[in-house]
Amino acid sequence: MNRQVTLNLHPTRRTLLAAAVIGLLGAALPVWAQTPSTPTDPAVTVPPVPRLADLGTTRRLEVLPLVEWGTSNSALRGEPGVSYLVRTDRSTILLDVGANMQSSDPSPLQANMKTLGVDLAEVDTVLITHNHMDHVGGLANARARTFALGMQPVDLAGKRVIVPVAMTYPGLAATVADQPLALAPGVASTGAIHTTIAMGPVDEQALAVRVQGRGVVLIVGCGHQGVPNLLARAAQMFGEPVEAVIGGLHYPIPSGRWMMNGVDTQRWATYGSGPGPTPEDVQRDIDRLRAAGVQWVSLSPHDSSDEMIELFRRNFGAGYHDLRLGETQVLTGP
Repeated sequence: MNRQVTLNLHPTRRTLLAAAVIGLLGAALPVWAQTPSTPTDPAVTVPPVPRLADLGTTRRLEVLPLVEWGTSNSALRGEPGVSYLVRTDRSTILLDVGANMQSSDPSPLQANMKTLGVDLAEVDTVLITHNHMDHVGGLANARARTFALGMQPVDLAGKRVIVPVAMTYPGLAATVADQPLALAPGVASTGAIHTTIAMGPVDEQALAVRVQGRGVVLIVGCGHQGVPNLLARAAQMFGEPVEAVIGGLHYPIPSGRWMMNGVDTQRWATYGSGPGPTPEDVQRDIDRLRAAGVQWVSLSPHDSSDEMIELFRRNFGAGYHDLRLGETQVLTGP
């Protein structure tokens, strides 16, 4: 059975947060009526982009979840949010900053970094996949179009900040990746891909990493782009096989990870009052991934149910790898 988390906040804070989220959902009602969402079975809508020339490769790729739902040990603080530390031969990227749903100080991200011995000084790039609360450090940050690693300001001087839409961060000028963008040898942003969910428009980017002798690895925040668009964009950028997909593809079926005032927020924010996708829709996405040659899959539990994770495990067998907070996934070339 899928496990869920219910916000355990001071009543006033819980009420305010619930009102804010439900207010966002209420504002999206016309969108629900216009968009009977089956985001796992769309036509490919990603616009064409030029192929990235001379991007090069990396011999080693490491992905260490710093914020995730599932944890590798009890000393780490899990939540239904995402932050991954991505290390390659020449770059270290912090992808998203979690949700900090309890507004704690230190945040789960900061506490887990300390426990895992991760020093922010090694990070050269911060990349925000999309402006949703579970990726930018909370609802207030999402509404202000900014992000935060914790409750107190963190100095990111000297680091690049790559965002999918116009966002701000104190003292820094963020780069909007509205097109594919080379970041380091073998590493690029896919550029923001536009879609619409019940809450409204979403522009989401992913990381694409070319591992020497292995092909392309996609590292995804929530997967609101949809599997067909992710695969199409990778083909446009590289014209070579996708070896692996790591991260969120958003299958809260039959239910999502967190409830708020009795509302299955992950489902409602995406599918509204419509039925949403079925397990058969998810199976079609799995078939697409296998047809594209994907050999390695690590599905984020922050936005996919235990049932859908098991469906992926059955389909990919030894090629499926659990994505757990604190456990590094390593892909190397020959």
